[in-house]
Amino acid sequence: MVVGVVLITMVGFSTYGYLFSAPTKPADANPEFMGQAQEFSYLVTDDLAFWVNKVVELTGEVSEVTDDGILINGTIYCQFDDKTILKTITKNQRLTIKGKMVGFDELLMEIKLSQCIIP
Repeated sequence: MVVGVVLITMVGFSTYGYLFSAPTKPADANPEFMGQAQEFSYLVTDDLAFWVNKVVELTGEVSEVTDDGILINGTIYCQFDDKTILKTITKNQRLTIKGKMVGFDELLMEIKLSQCIIP
């Protein structure tokens, strides 16, 4: 009887720890894809659902710098939590970023990454 109570308590604590743990930030996670932004764009068009919520590390050319993020290769929008980093980025700069893919904007035809950092 005591063994059963101990076992149930252990399972309860581990389940609680798993369910209520803080989500992993892209900065701490290993990327599912590392490579060129153009290649990643092709992979996303083949299987969008697979890539949602995956961490990726991409290298490409900055097409545009906005107040909240950057556009890489004209097709991948990267939003940064730390907006101060945007002051150091210039248009046409070759850059590697790491972020979490959150979806695809069909209106703008852009892949969206959030919580981006420069590794």
